Amino acid sequence: MEEGLLSMVISWVRKHPGRALGTLIGLAVGLSLIFLGFWKTLVIGVATWLGYSIGRWTDEEGKGIRDFLEERFPGRPYFH
Repeated sequence: MEEGLLSMVISWVRKHPGRALGTLIGLAVGLSLIFLGFWKTLVIGVATWLGYSIGRWTDEEGKGIRDFLEERFPGRPYFH
C-alpha cells in the first residue's frame, strides 16, 4: 500500500509541479510562523528573496557575485 501511495504522490507532483512547490512553500511559511514568529519569518523571507534575486542575476548575466556587487555599488572599494 505504501508503494501505491508513494507512486500516486510522485505522479501528482509530476502533473502539478507548481501546486506541489506552492504547497511546500506554504507549509514552510506556516511552520516558520508558528515556531519562529512573524518577524523572524519575515527576515528569513527577505534573505531568501535577496539570495534568489542575486542567483537569478548571476544565471542570466553569466557573471559572478563580485560583478553583481561592483555593478550595484559603484565607486565602493574593490570586492576582491
